[in-house]
Order: sequence, then C-alpha cells, then structure tokens
Amino acid sequence: MTEICHKGLNMQAVNYTTARNNLKTLIDGVCDNHEEVIITTKNDKSVVMMSLDEYNRTHAELKREVQKAIAEIERGEMISIDDAFEVAKRAYRH
Repeated sequence: MTEICHKGLNMQAVNYTTARNNLKTLIDGVCDNHEEVIITTKNDKSVVMMSLDEYNRTHAELKREVQKAIAEIERGEMISIDDAFEVAKRAYRH
C-alpha cells in the first residue's frame, strides 16, 4: 500500500488487485479508523473508499453550505467575483 499526502491528509492508495484481496481489512480500517482509501486500476481510473457514516456527514455538511450560500445570495450578501478579486488584491498588497 502507498501513503499519499495531500493538503495534510494521509490516504492509503492501493491497486485493484490488492483491494480485492484485502477487501474486508480495507473496509474495517475505513470504518473503524475513519480512513479513506484510494483504489486504482491499470487504466488510471480511481475511486475513494469511505465509510457510509463519513459520506453521510460530508454530504450533509455540503448540503448545509449550499443552502447557506443560496440564502446569502437571496439576501444580497454576496459580492461579485470582480469585487472579491479587488478585495483580495488590496489585502495582498498590505
């Protein structure tokens, strides 16, 4: 198994054959240790295995964030991308 670090997150990456041969162990690790595992194929196709609990938490959080953003837009609290860019440029210069 290969360890992959991306933005401070450690993930295991395994090829399809290893995943198939160790499926129960991988599932147990994902569920028991809140891990995520990347499973790769020879064709450069990849999937991420995560627990159903983690998927549900992530999905619910994303849904809340989208609803929050929609409410902000409806209240007129969002700024245009051009204005946001100008704010970022001013902040960068200081």
